[in-house]
Amino acid sequence: MSVTNTLSQASAKTKSKTRKPATRRQKRDWMFAAGFLAPFMILLLVFQYVPLLLMARNSVYDYSLLNPAAAKFVGLRNFTDMIEYEDAAVSFGVTFLFALGVVLFVIPVAFSLALFLNSKLPARGLVRTMIMLPVVTSSVVVATMWSFLLDPSNGLINGVLNVAGIGNQPFLTSTSQALPALIAMTLWQQVGFGAILFLAGLQGLPAELTEAARIDGATRRQVLWNITVPLLSRTTLFVVVIMTVFSLQAFAPAFLMTQGGPQESTNLIVYHIYNTAFIMQQAGYASALSVVLLLVVLGISMAQMALLRSRWNY
Repeated sequence: MSVTNTLSQASAKTKSKTRKPATRRQKRDWMFAAGFLAPFMILLLVFQYVPLLLMARNSVYDYSLLNPAAAKFVGLRNFTDMIEYEDAAVSFGVTFLFALGVVLFVIPVAFSLALFLNSKLPARGLVRTMIMLPVVTSSVVVATMWSFLLDPSNGLINGVLNVAGIGNQPFLTSTSQALPALIAMTLWQQVGFGAILFLAGLQGLPAELTEAARIDGATRRQVLWNITVPLLSRTTLFVVVIMTVFSLQAFAPAFLMTQGGPQESTNLIVYHIYNTAFIMQQAGYASALSVVLLLVVLGISMAQMALLRSRWNY
């Protein structure tokens, strides 16, 4: 009898969990939701996923943009050429150094700015606007402005250095200074975005934990390193991934300020892809480079997420 009762009770629970058919109002809501999402999904499909599929297909062809009808199937030759020749390795190496420099400088500076903005400041809104202003400024405008600032002959930065008794620096015309100059420009432009993200994370932290730690005698530094930083691990992960992806896809600095020079010291991979496709007319090889870049960005992002999540488990 007990087994029979158990089966009957299970059957009754199963029937009670059976979904009820959607009402007319629910169907109408779904139709409205689909109607609002349809334009975005169509744009995403046309301008995101279809180009990705075309890029993957073009990566196994050898053709010129001037005569795409004469495309020749070459299989994986475009990918093997990356290993055989040095251009891809040099460009990826420069891009990794650029991304590493941007992330290493943006994270601590943005976090420090967020702590500053989170304090009680007069005219905090104005200060936040000033910090965010470079972020919303066009990359073309920023690159042009910094080109004037870093001019080796009469740039403003060299003018300040001359006042301090330091001679003119070559900056964008030097193989050793060009890449650090691009990193400095990117830091100036993107640090505000990271600071706003960290500020949002700081304002979302429970104040009770900080107050309890201060009551127990913890100093400001101890509260910062033992409570604030660990609780901001998710925000830190997001900022690191965003800045890494942005740096790996940077194009405007190399295109507008250095044209990949001098001696390919700033030949970022996206600029190299552009140069390969539109200047050298090797669209198939450029598509293969784009496929590899996509896989590299995905791999680095997943690795960062795994490492940071295993390091901070709160």
